[in-house]
Amino acid sequence: MDPPTTVLGASGVLLDERYRLDQVRAERALEGDRQLVLWRATDIALGRRVAAMLVTARTKKARREIADAATRASRITDGRCVRVLDVGEVETDGDTATWVVSEWVEGPTLAAVLRRSTLRAPVAVELVKQCAQALAAAAETGCRHGRLDPDEVLLPAGGAPRITGVELATALGAAEGSDAVSYDDVRGLGALLFAALTGRWPLRGWTGLPNPEDGDGIHPRTMTSSVPRDVDDVTARALGGLYADVPAFVRALSRLPAQPLDAPEPPRPPARSVAVRRWAWRLVPPMLVVVLAASGWLVGSDLGRVPTNARARHAPLPATSTAPVGAQALTVVWSAPPQVSSFDPEGDGQENESAVGFAVDHDSSTTWTTDLYQHSSHFGGLKSGVGLLIDLGRPMQVRRADLLLSAAGADVELRAGDTAPRAAADLPLVASAAVTPAHQVWPLSKPVTARYWLIWFTNLPHANGGYRIGVTDVTLLGPSAG
Repeated sequence: MDPPTTVLGASGVLLDERYRLDQVRAERALEGDRQLVLWRATDIALGRRVAAMLVTARTKKARREIADAATRASRITDGRCVRVLDVGEVETDGDTATWVVSEWVEGPTLAAVLRRSTLRAPVAVELVKQCAQALAAAAETGCRHGRLDPDEVLLPAGGAPRITGVELATALGAAEGSDAVSYDDVRGLGALLFAALTGRWPLRGWTGLPNPEDGDGIHPRTMTSSVPRDVDDVTARALGGLYADVPAFVRALSRLPAQPLDAPEPPRPPARSVAVRRWAWRLVPPMLVVVLAASGWLVGSDLGRVPTNARARHAPLPATSTAPVGAQALTVVWSAPPQVSSFDPEGDGQENESAVGFAVDHDSSTTWTTDLYQHSSHFGGLKSGVGLLIDLGRPMQVRRADLLLSAAGADVELRAGDTAPRAAADLPLVASAAVTPAHQVWPLSKPVTARYWLIWFTNLPHANGGYRIGVTDVTLLGPSAG
């Protein structure tokens, strides 16, 4: 279609005497000389920036369907779905346009990111899992997306992905005309994962990324050999419609290794080590054959003999130990309970602060709990997480973390650093667990030395008619002073 010759709306125009149009950010031509224009706008009543979408539909019925879709979308409480704030109609250039005002999210689209580079598999899994959890929460209110693509996912700095277009995308598709393509959200999420791994879009309709040129169009591994087989399988099953619904897809994603969106790139091995590994593969197999042959000769020569030490009397077996032979015993890193506080940077700053001491008193009868949230396991859509912050007073080495919870089923991260955080992302990720058991143990393959330790919950289990988690005990263990 040719681009529109005039822009729908004008800078400075007030919608409903409240929302001032400031700057055009995107525009799209629709069938039958219709338009869709996205404006950055200002809510002059509250002094905040908002997004205002104006669209001219072919019929009064189509305009009503867009308005109804916006109304349904406004009921979604999950914070990872961009909130719809208001809807109405305005006369412009002799035509009637429907306008929809939503919160303004500053950040690139996933499509813009993928045009520069694909995502590593654990990061792609985490991104799509969060999108899937958001759509699962939307489905609980009877809402769906229907036209999910990388342009519908926004990536604000240091935060969770934000999905736009829930309910509205399908209604706008009807306004676009007969060429509009829609699909169920499981396939859309599978396509999102495929795109994040390959930079290609496997479904019809959206053209913001190239289509796959190689492979079968559902297995990303046929295009990118570095994609793990389990991730490849989950992607293909989603694109093939083999998951019953979005929650089933969420469960499948939760079993895959994942990393936060802000996780640093793993260090690349130096060129020398790569060369050493290549030579090792050339030299080790022949040497292994020689060693095995020699071992076989020695074993065979000893067959039929009774070794001298087998005829001798043995000393009693050694007593069992709390640490392997030669390993350093671990002990709790604090002798007295450390300073602990609730960590709620996206809420009112506190979360059941008076009970935080229960998490470190080593008393199984006491528990610190989060508030009880409604409507969504993601804190009712109000925030991305809450947690407990432990201040050890000085950097201390930790080799294992034990977490005793009130129930299984939470998603939790362990973060640590030497500077008091203002947001969870300020502390590097040490370990994480999805749908964790009630007793979570993290043996750290490499010791971590840090002063501040954050137990950060990103998803809550169902409890007491809502969503809540409790921490009965946190224990950080390090090398024994003795």
